[in-house]
Amino acid sequence: MDSIQKTISSESITGFNRVARHENFVILSDLNMVQQIRVVTLDEQGLPILERIGSDEHLTPAQKQAALLRYQDQIVTRNTGGSFVDPKTGKVVDASTEGAVPQREFFQGITLGSLKAMGLSITDKTSVASLIYALIGNAISDIDLRGEL
Repeated sequence: MDSIQKTISSESITGFNRVARHENFVILSDLNMVQQIRVVTLDEQGLPILERIGSDEHLTPAQKQAALLRYQDQIVTRNTGGSFVDPKTGKVVDASTEGAVPQREFFQGITLGSLKAMGLSITDKTSVASLIYALIGNAISDIDLRGEL
């Protein structure tokens, strides 16, 4: 695997398709986590629209510059610090929600059994890297479901 990428909801105004690409994941000194995601707009063939703009010889320099600004990739950053989740589902909720726990605490309590319950197929040959990648991919999907991408 060369990257973590998920198809996400289409762009709400134009309806253009989009993908989210994992940029980075950092564990801070207080053990809170930061994830950055690159949201890429696609053309009707499923290719990044920025590539299409860059290679279009019919656009004037001003048109190209305007299109590149309009469709530039978006970098979305999310941090577990200050975030709360439903401990049964792991879904982000308001801090005032009954039973909500800090998101960092939830992640610290994830076990192999809970990963299996999420639907991940885990055996003695499953790499730790593939588990981390799956969690990152699931987090991207959750962020999209909340309408934050």
